[in-house]
Amino acid sequence: MNVVLPKKISNLFDKIKVERFWWDGVQVNIPFHCIYAIIPNPIPDHYTEINGLNVPVLRLADYHVPIWDPMHNEIKHLPKIAVILTHHEDENFGLYAHPADCQDESFSLSYDDWFIRQRQN
Repeated sequence: MNVVLPKKISNLFDKIKVERFWWDGVQVNIPFHCIYAIIPNPIPDHYTEINGLNVPVLRLADYHVPIWDPMHNEIKHLPKIAVILTHHEDENFGLYAHPADCQDESFSLSYDDWFIRQRQN
């Protein structure tokens, strides 16, 4: 997940908005600008094996979006929410999702505080 905004855009903001989700009792914090969509009650189109895990896959228009557990475990029950995230490498763009049981209120941090937290984890 690319958590850095391009310099031209980040200069317009002094804080980063962070969305908080819970999955299997673990809080997952995701920068708002990384979230493509939030889908309640997702229903997979099919399952596929990735790295030895049976992974549910959503079909969203032309995209096949795997729901990938952020702790790298197999998803044993369907989540209440799929948090669709963007990723890119060079010119290649893609989507994947994290499962969530619920969403808490978002919070804001300075960019410096966000990066300090990332280095600590």
